[in-house]
Amino acid sequence: MAEKFLKRNPEISRTIQIRGDQTLEELHDAIFDAFDRFDEHMYEFQFGKGPNDPKGKRYVLHAERDEGGDAVGDVANTTIGSLGLKLSQIFGYRRR
Repeated sequence: MAEKFLKRNPEISRTIQIRGDQTLEELHDAIFDAFDRFDEHMYEFQFGKGPNDPKGKRYVLHAERDEGGDAVGDVANTTIGSLGLKLSQIFGYRRR
């Protein structure tokens, strides 16, 4: 049954409205709600030339940022408006 569903629906999407003063953490929560998810996990947002640009800026959970690495910010303190996004810009949201 799942294979038939995937063949008929190769792409599953949701439209989420979010304000510029809301954080990436709040966007994560909205994505979780939109897809009826309940299993908490580590995650990050990535902004570069595409959704998986290895040179793109990464925003992660605070605890992960404290461990070092190449993250530029944490999701709880980064607002959508501070990112300088352009209309139709693609970015990555990845489970870790």
